[in-house]
Amino acid sequence: MATLKSVTRSTLKEVQKAVPREASYTRGVKQAVEKKVEAAQKKLLQNFEKHPVTAEIEGGASASNLSGTLGGIGNLFTYIGFSSGDKPLTILRALLEQYEIRYHHAKGRTTINITVPTSAELFKSTPMPWATGRSWAKGIETGISGLGRYLYQNSANSRSGGAVQVKGKLRTGKFSNTSYLSSLLNNYYKEIRKIEKETITWNHFINTNY
Repeated sequence: MATLKSVTRSTLKEVQKAVPREASYTRGVKQAVEKKVEAAQKKLLQNFEKHPVTAEIEGGASASNLSGTLGGIGNLFTYIGFSSGDKPLTILRALLEQYEIRYHHAKGRTTINITVPTSAELFKSTPMPWATGRSWAKGIETGISGLGRYLYQNSANSRSGGAVQVKGKLRTGKFSNTSYLSSLLNNYYKEIRKIEKETITWNHFINTNY
């Protein structure tokens, strides 16, 4: 998990008028910070759900190539080789929903550690159905070979039931890489770091308001 530290100036302004004592201040900061992190996480999840790669894989073996990665041929669910009935996005959703905020108070100073998923953790949780040492989610961004031998049709020999890999080459062209989880997480980190950039210490607040 990636850990970022933050206490925001805007957060302090939100609770400043209602904090006659340190305990009240602490409660107010926690509520305001958690609200901000929840908003950033909600935005991440929304962007994940509306991403063409997510929508295409969610569509299963009958989906169209919304992501454009396959040149309009077939879909990612069958190309990656998921089995019929697989729910490969479930683990990603579970990980993206995770975050932890830890508050540390010492010597008149407050810091906040925000722990969120890393791209490495997401890639590790998304092994290829036929090659556990490789990540299909990372492959979306770096390339997945085999498009020239990919035959999109119903087949009893197919994991997904919708495609097979043939021995001969059917076409030219290659998989078109596209940004996915790394980009979504980078935007998420930027949202969190907006808090980090406005960092202000507990001691400063106490000195200027008591």
